[in-house]
Amino acid sequence: MLTPPAEAGGDAFHASGRRHWQAEFPDPGSDLNIAGWAKKVTGKPVITVGSVGLDTVFQPGSLSGANAAVDTIERLLDPLERDEFDLVAVGRALLADPEWADKVLNDRMSELIPLSKDSVASLR
Repeated sequence: MLTPPAEAGGDAFHASGRRHWQAEFPDPGSDLNIAGWAKKVTGKPVITVGSVGLDTVFQPGSLSGANAAVDTIERLLDPLERDEFDLVAVGRALLADPEWADKVLNDRMSELIPLSKDSVASLR
């Protein structure tokens, strides 16, 4: 599936999974997520994404008014150092806190605003 777009000149892949920290396939010898597999198969740069900055997978109807707690980026560091992906996309965490990247970059994790149903509803 990835070979044709790579051979057609695709420069990078945005590999979106529900949870960036989980292995994509039940292979006991590999803990690669979808981004890791895309990079392994194509050799192209890859963007990983999937609940970055959240401690749970958030769907607007799933929290019953609760928040998805803030999570660190620690789970991203090991696969990044193993060169399993090149970039990280952040989506849901930015809905609640547009300053998310600046706060993470400047070690202000305690100031992060958790994602909630209300933050999603405010986008309508």
